Amino acid sequence: MDANQQKLIAGSRRIAFAFTVLFWAGALWLFSEVAWRPIKALVAALNTPGAGPAAIDLAHALLNHTPVFALMGALWTAIGLFRRFAQGEALSPASGRALSVIGGWFLASVLAAALFTDDVHAPPVTGFTAPPAVDAEIVLGCVGAALVLLGRAFAAAAAIKADHDQIV
Repeated sequence: MDANQQKLIAGSRRIAFAFTVLFWAGALWLFSEVAWRPIKALVAALNTPGAGPAAIDLAHALLNHTPVFALMGALWTAIGLFRRFAQGEALSPASGRALSVIGGWFLASVLAAALFTDDVHAPPVTGFTAPPAVDAEIVLGCVGAALVLLGRAFAAAAAIKADHDQIV
């Protein structure tokens, strides 16, 4: 193995570890934000007139955080991608597909934000400008589309390289 491959493997291990820490920290935050408080309120309100509003609050919290669930899926897929890189499998069709899946998760997050969150439909802050959340979602959507296309090109390049290696 040459020095560049060793650097790629070591860097990929570090990135996979960092993404794993981020994923579990995000999962803990998501559980406390989305599930713990609303579920605790729902359990406290059982058999009382407040059970209906508590259930609606839980559903609202889950729907409002749907984009975050999609981004957590992207992070989980990225962990797998960098683990694959750390095993020396940098240029493979599976890695290209994983990159496309990450872009798909980004696009799903944008779609979920447009459909389910409240801040997208908020009135503009000043004049004719869009809310800041909409700007971020447009950028996230563009990055997601770029990753999907890059992943497809990556997978095609890996397939061409495999064919070339087989011929030579």
